[in-house]
Amino acid sequence: MSQPALHVDVYQTISPEALAGLNNGKVAVVTGAARGIGKAIAISIAKTGANVALLDLDAERQADTKAECEKVGVKAFAYACDVTNHDVSKQVYAQIQRDLGDVHIVVNNAGGNSRRPAHMETWEQFWRGVEINVKGALIWSLLVLPDFRARRAGSIINIASRAGTVTMPFAAAYSTGKAGLIRFSACLQAELDQDGFGDDIHVYALHPGAVKTSMTIPIADDVAKEYPGMAEKWGNFHKLFRCVPEVCGQTCAFLSTGRGKALHGKYFDCEQDIGTVVAAGREGLEGLYDLKVEFLGGLPNDGGTVSSSALEKA
Repeated sequence: MSQPALHVDVYQTISPEALAGLNNGKVAVVTGAARGIGKAIAISIAKTGANVALLDLDAERQADTKAECEKVGVKAFAYACDVTNHDVSKQVYAQIQRDLGDVHIVVNNAGGNSRRPAHMETWEQFWRGVEINVKGALIWSLLVLPDFRARRAGSIINIASRAGTVTMPFAAAYSTGKAGLIRFSACLQAELDQDGFGDDIHVYALHPGAVKTSMTIPIADDVAKEYPGMAEKWGNFHKLFRCVPEVCGQTCAFLSTGRGKALHGKYFDCEQDIGTVVAAGREGLEGLYDLKVEFLGGLPNDGGTVSSSALEKA
């Protein structure tokens, strides 16, 4: 099977024109919607016809996003919400339902990366880095889940990161949160499949691509002073980032319409041509787009007991 093409700009399969009107009458929640990738996601989904609920720490900072969404003719409401606070999130979710009606799509985008080594953070700073990248997504996924199951319909899109799949210094909290989010997405989908919801409710984890955002700016001065080599390496790496945020935005829009169900429960890199990947089908994607480990000599990841028993019998 051929490799999918890579894109750093919006392409036909995920273009606004290809997806226009496919979410008419639906409601989407987008967290971290004030700027960057979250703003692009909100606008892209609005272009599919969905009304949008925008969440960020401050409602006023989402004014531009709200205005851009309204320009395409949908309703847009902005809410102040710390998505890691369960009680606040419950209240906001209830208000969204009063303002816009039933929610059909949730994109958990809120996140952050301090780009600091663990020993240069307090426990509170470190744990906040984990929480913002996984707790908020878990809260909002589980808030909407009962309603999705009751209606047998819904889409949950979790913005993860390549950092959740590789070992990266100066990103321990960030990577911990993103790895957890990728695994949560797969486990939640497996549970939905087990209960017969696999064709109706779909969950995804996405790497947004190499997008320049506030999270990819140079590391802090005190860290750079302590680790000048790493600061230089990061600066050079950052120069390679050239994917526009709209690629992630339109990929989310594509998945929210139900066109990418072959990828449900999977981890996907938004720079890859999603049409090619989805065309491979579930069988073609078996064992791919997932977190996994490999052991010396090809031993299976079965906890050891199954293979040990098999060896003893042999």
